[in-house]
Amino acid sequence: MDTIIGCVTDLLPEKEPLDNPKEIIKSIQIRLKNTNSEEHIRAISDAILVARHHPKLLKPHINSINRKVVQFLNGQRIFDVRLACQSAGELFRTMRCTDRPLFDDIVTGLMNRTADKNKNIRIDANWALDKMVISIPPLYSIKSIANCSQHKNPAVKIAQLRLMHCVTVIADPMKILTGIAGLKKARQLILKSCVATIEDPNSEIRFLSKKLMQLLKSTCYESFCSSLVQDISWDELKIAGKNLNMETLAADILKKNTK
Repeated sequence: MDTIIGCVTDLLPEKEPLDNPKEIIKSIQIRLKNTNSEEHIRAISDAILVARHHPKLLKPHINSINRKVVQFLNGQRIFDVRLACQSAGELFRTMRCTDRPLFDDIVTGLMNRTADKNKNIRIDANWALDKMVISIPPLYSIKSIANCSQHKNPAVKIAQLRLMHCVTVIADPMKILTGIAGLKKARQLILKSCVATIEDPNSEIRFLSKKLMQLLKSTCYESFCSSLVQDISWDELKIAGKNLNMETLAADILKKNTK
């Protein structure tokens, strides 16, 4: 897997705070309406500069910027895609906007790019997704990541499980297990994703799935078992038990429920 350690926003270098952010925002709006893609690049770059120092001023215009980011993410030019990935990461960090469907569209675009043929794009996409799980509330992150559960590419599955593990650690595994603070849906999506990949042909996918399940199991065994019963089917329960050295799990739960 590509390392993202030390990844920097090389296409969006740090600059001094703006003296005239309101004027820059006006120019961004004009540039976005232009048909020239170079103007769109300048608009996105300027938007990131405003977001870093004046996020409140940019907030009313964030959806139009996000739409352009989505367009670039789905484009063909390597520079445009890389700029979109790096911009998405910066906007997750500074703006923390979760307006749907644009938020989901950006996350899906980034997830797809984790399997890109270009190494720099893969690194940029993973970096942006890391910024997302650090900056965005856990349930929003998990829901959007889970949208890619049916993806066939191993790189996307690996990214999905890696990010779900990060979210679980950040949110607190116990909070995920107990489903407090609205995290019940997140727990359901995490367990479903793990069970669906725990017998995957790809060894790294199997490893990441088991690693996340073991984290939850070791946090609180009883809560983990209770969560499995609530969130997955009987057949899935047997798969989980077999792969987590919990061969008697299904039988024990059945015995307990028939008492």
